[in-house]
Amino acid sequence: MIFLTAIAGAVFTYFFIDSCLLALFSKALALNDRLKSVEEIGKRQEDTGELDVPMIERILKPVFNRILTVISVFVPKNPTALKRMEQQLKQAGIHMKSQSYSAAVTLFTVVCIGFGVFYGRKGGFFQAVFYGALGVYSGVAVSRFHLKSKIKKRKAEIYHQLPEVMDLLSVSVSAGLGFDQALGYVVGKFKGALIDELDMTQREITLGRRRKEALIGLADRCENMEIRTFVTAVIQADEMGASMQNILSIQASTIRQTHKQNVEEKAQKLSVKILLPMVLFIFPVIFIVLMGPAVMSIMEMFGGM
Repeated sequence: MIFLTAIAGAVFTYFFIDSCLLALFSKALALNDRLKSVEEIGKRQEDTGELDVPMIERILKPVFNRILTVISVFVPKNPTALKRMEQQLKQAGIHMKSQSYSAAVTLFTVVCIGFGVFYGRKGGFFQAVFYGALGVYSGVAVSRFHLKSKIKKRKAEIYHQLPEVMDLLSVSVSAGLGFDQALGYVVGKFKGALIDELDMTQREITLGRRRKEALIGLADRCENMEIRTFVTAVIQADEMGASMQNILSIQASTIRQTHKQNVEEKAQKLSVKILLPMVLFIFPVIFIVLMGPAVMSIMEMFGGM
């Protein structure tokens, strides 16, 4: 009996102390449970995050990068050619090392050679060699044309976006922002090829690179006369202590006027360029529609005679 009474007293004491602790630390325990649940949700999201990525990026892209790494070992490493290729890749907006891009071009050329030899193997040795040589030409020509077309398209996008960006940059500086702050504000308001280049320039300045070097890098990547003139003016104003507001206002007005003149020039050339298609394709149809009934009537009249 005494033993049972001791056990009952111990159980009662345990529950009493537990209830007192729960009453005192209920908020802390609830907060701890909440944090644990949030942490578990974050872990589940991290665990399932890889599965949300497309299969091309999860499987094919690492395999392709590994193949390019192996091929790049055998690609000739000419410093001058690699530097020129790196400059062209920056102008095209392709975020890839020059050696990796050369390896990709080599792989594409090898695939074209394989298709050419496979297609011409039925015609004999010489036909297979001919189609293989044609594959070499196709691989190199298509790769070069693709790179040149991307550079041209990106330059055109930068050119058409420049007046609007320069206007906002000038207005931001006139409103009291510094040049770096105005550059960051413009980057946050627009999207496009020029904004990507300005974003890179702004990041370089933020990371400690001199403004002059970052702006020169911007001009080299864009290969645009208006941007190069703008960069030169900003560097001179920065070195000589001139008013950045006046410089940006003049540059924005000049770029806008130049862009307007170029558009007007292209519009005036359009009437001359459209003349040849009209003579070859539109005028003959008009003549057929207008003269067709008359020709049929004349043929019937002479046929009756």
